Amino acid sequence: MSQNREKKQFRRRWPEWLLPAFFLPSWLMSLGFHMIVFVGVALFFQRAGDIEGNSDIGRVVDIYVKDAQDSTDDQQEPNDSELSTEEQTFDESATEVVQQEALVEEFLDEPLPLDDIFAAGPPGEAPEFPSAQEFRPMPKRSPAAARASGPGETSFMSIKDKGTRFVFIIDCSGSMHSHNAIRVAKDELKNSISLLESTQQFQVIYYNNNAFPWRRRGRSQDIYWANDTNKQLAYQFINERSPAGGTDHRPALMMGLSLQPEVIYFLTDADHDDRLSAGDMSAITQTNGGRTRIHCIEFGVGPKQEWDDNYLVELARRNGGSYRYRNVKDFSNDAR
Repeated sequence: MSQNREKKQFRRRWPEWLLPAFFLPSWLMSLGFHMIVFVGVALFFQRAGDIEGNSDIGRVVDIYVKDAQDSTDDQQEPNDSELSTEEQTFDESATEVVQQEALVEEFLDEPLPLDDIFAAGPPGEAPEFPSAQEFRPMPKRSPAAARASGPGETSFMSIKDKGTRFVFIIDCSGSMHSHNAIRVAKDELKNSISLLESTQQFQVIYYNNNAFPWRRRGRSQDIYWANDTNKQLAYQFINERSPAGGTDHRPALMMGLSLQPEVIYFLTDADHDDRLSAGDMSAITQTNGGRTRIHCIEFGVGPKQEWDDNYLVELARRNGGSYRYRNVKDFSNDAR
């Protein structure tokens, strides 16, 4: 009786649809429970893979081994089409700088003054300036073309001459430091260059034991147009040289003649101990061949003696030039 009563109370406690589960075998209940857990876990991982969208479960992975040839191909430089905008802009800027430097170099070799390009136009009209792409310097003129335009005139140490190509050879040995001789030579030299016109050419050669030509932008033994830019560069070169060393006339004179000028102004304070030998005199005169007039200026101490017909007088006479003597003591008096 008590068991029946307990069964009735048990049935009242649980819903009728759930009661058969309490009377199933234990192994069957265990199997059903584990199947439910397994299905739940599988559904959970499937859902997680769908959310991430990048599940590696079940993915086939291929392994690729790169060989040396592939590595070399990857290291090749990109072609022009693959360059970034910044790299292309940098290359274009570098090219433009090189072109501008070349243009400046042509300006310095131009015989005509640049100021004429920017001259004022007719009254009431605004001047038209060419663009950077359109502007080009005038064609270079050969020495023959410059001569055809007519020689210009200049003066050095009171010796005037006309021509299109001038070379100034100036003694800068240690003795030129005395009596302000080098200062006077520099002042006279810059004044003479300032008188040159843009259709004339010139070169300055300092010398002592060696020759020191004015080298513009790394060039040597060249001759330059007398435009304003080259004149300013020449003035700088003239001011920078200081007296030092001994004296050897021949190398500087031979260098000056190699430029084939029409006029050479040759200034020295060398005394008779440093005179040109007979062989040097003959070599210079023979090399010249009468093409260049050599004017000689001597800086001496004290008044010129009438009987002193030295090697500088002979050099000028043989080469169609003039001779001048200057007393360096007068330079000292002028400086006081």
